[in-house]
Amino acid sequence: MDPVGFSPTRSRISSSMSTDRKKEFQADLKSRVQKFSRENGNLSVSQALSQVTKEMLKNNPFVPPAFGCPINDLPNELLAYVFYVGMEMEEEGGGEDEEDEDEYEDELDLLDWDSDDEDEDGISSTKQKGAGKKKTEDDDDEDEDADGEDEPRLPFQVLVSHVCRHFREVAIESPLLWTTLHFQAGTSLEMAQTWLERSKGHPLQIEMDCTTPEDEEGDDDEEEIDPFAPDEDPPTFSVNPPPSPPQNLSEPEKAHLEPTPSPSHLTQTQISEIMNIIIPAVDRWRIFSVTASYYDAIHLILERFSKCSSAPLLEVLEMYHYEDCEEFQVFTPPELNTRFMIFGGIAPKLKSVALWGVHIDWDASLPLLNDLRDLEIAYHAEDVRPSFQTFSNIITSSPELESLSLCLSGPAGTVKDWAQTPIDIPSVKSLTLCHHEPAYIESLLPLLHLPNVVELLLDYDSADYTEFALLLAKPLPGRTKSILSGLDHLKIGGLPSNRNARQLMLEQLVNLKSICLNCVGDEEEFFERLMELKPSSSSSESGQTQSVVFCPHLTTLMTTGIDGSVMRNFVEVRKQGGAPLSKVSMSEEDDLDEREETWLREHLDELDFFEPSDSEEEIEVEIDDPEEMDDDDDDDDDDNMHLD
Repeated sequence: MDPVGFSPTRSRISSSMSTDRKKEFQADLKSRVQKFSRENGNLSVSQALSQVTKEMLKNNPFVPPAFGCPINDLPNELLAYVFYVGMEMEEEGGGEDEEDEDEYEDELDLLDWDSDDEDEDGISSTKQKGAGKKKTEDDDDEDEDADGEDEPRLPFQVLVSHVCRHFREVAIESPLLWTTLHFQAGTSLEMAQTWLERSKGHPLQIEMDCTTPEDEEGDDDEEEIDPFAPDEDPPTFSVNPPPSPPQNLSEPEKAHLEPTPSPSHLTQTQISEIMNIIIPAVDRWRIFSVTASYYDAIHLILERFSKCSSAPLLEVLEMYHYEDCEEFQVFTPPELNTRFMIFGGIAPKLKSVALWGVHIDWDASLPLLNDLRDLEIAYHAEDVRPSFQTFSNIITSSPELESLSLCLSGPAGTVKDWAQTPIDIPSVKSLTLCHHEPAYIESLLPLLHLPNVVELLLDYDSADYTEFALLLAKPLPGRTKSILSGLDHLKIGGLPSNRNARQLMLEQLVNLKSICLNCVGDEEEFFERLMELKPSSSSSESGQTQSVVFCPHLTTLMTTGIDGSVMRNFVEVRKQGGAPLSKVSMSEEDDLDEREETWLREHLDELDFFEPSDSEEEIEVEIDDPEEMDDDDDDDDDDNMHLD
């Protein structure tokens, strides 16, 4: 008789094991039971098995200890802090790999997953699709086959509040767990109100996703969809299932009663209802971030902002309008070209502002746009940009401004409309310049006095930027050195220019420590020239040595469009030239075989890979830490938050 053949404990333990592991486990358990039986007066098989399994499971983390759960002995304040750290880890990625994240592409909005209704055990109930349906064996098989791909994911703070009564009481009474509200299609407004109440007056982080899925956006051959048209029937946000239709209906009647699918984007009515909930708490906003595919949504939100008297705790304001535009001379649609003064011009703690394709009343909002540390203005039609004087006032009223990003935006007009006294900006360390016309940026750059820039991001294409490159490579009037000579970090997504201009740029990069290059286009020349060597005047036992011509302090490289064999050669040449690299980041789409990867890992301190954006030109450098680089793409914005 098999002494382990009848044990339910054994069945539970081995149910998740592979076949080989099961065989090993069964043999080990059988041997232990027989030995224990002999050593303890020939105990019966069941008695020996009970003692052996108890000993084996003594330190199993999935078996509750006999003396109770130690975590329940923690003070509530410490347990609440553990919950907070868990929530923060989840929001920051939590160590999940991309495969894990892909399983939850269709996850429900976080706010749909909690309720104050409790069952008899004190655990709140969740209303899920299919709840109450009796499971069959076929259902179990289907669930196993699905492998959890469609399983919604609970946010950490909701998950821990569903563990037991004690955890729930601690979680609900911990306001910091409920201060981030993310609104998107399907968000339950009732639950949003619940989270607001649980936050108990603490500063809030508000995020709104008003984007439209790409497969729903109209193309040139189809009628354009306007997702923000007023709803004929305002939608409800309830997570409860609709009532069953009456019985004995004809097929046409049944078809008429079929519910209309919920929109996969926020409509204007829904946005208005969201604003009705969060505007009364505007005095608690710390971060407000919105993304939108159409300006209708932005206009509605700005209009509500204009009715607020102030935003006393607001530190970060991010508004991203992603609608594609072919014309940047005049703002369209003209009926939405309203210049709002928002928050009454009062937001004394505001430090970071990002406005993509979103304009305000720049002059009236000057009191709002002072004492900034980060400013990003992008994709503005010429007629909605601030005047040169207003632009100058915005910059100079922020003496601690550290990061300035101008992407297809800046002061309105041309050089003939601008004052010729340069704007002195000594505090700026990070500068981004993208997508301007050559004549525009060639006129603007000399009027920006940026003596302390150490990080520069450039992205230009579809024109000749040779003159602009030459301006970067030489001291501008009234200055003793070029902007390039002081750089630690440089990113070039695109910069069409001639060979002479590029050489002059490289000659100026004497202090550069990291560079990020898109080598899909002509910028590969920058990469190739970084491998140039020159004879050295010093000698060694092996004879004449060489040194690199450009960027002798370069230690970190990030590229797209470079395969493994070329990268290996680059690393070898830089080491031979006395300027070895310590870190390389490569696009995961570039060819790299196993031998090349092994070699690179042996000759570098660090090798990693990043997923390139849809636009191969858009690769990003992490500019806050000289030793690290970031693979976020420009379209998604460096600091855009996704905390759902």
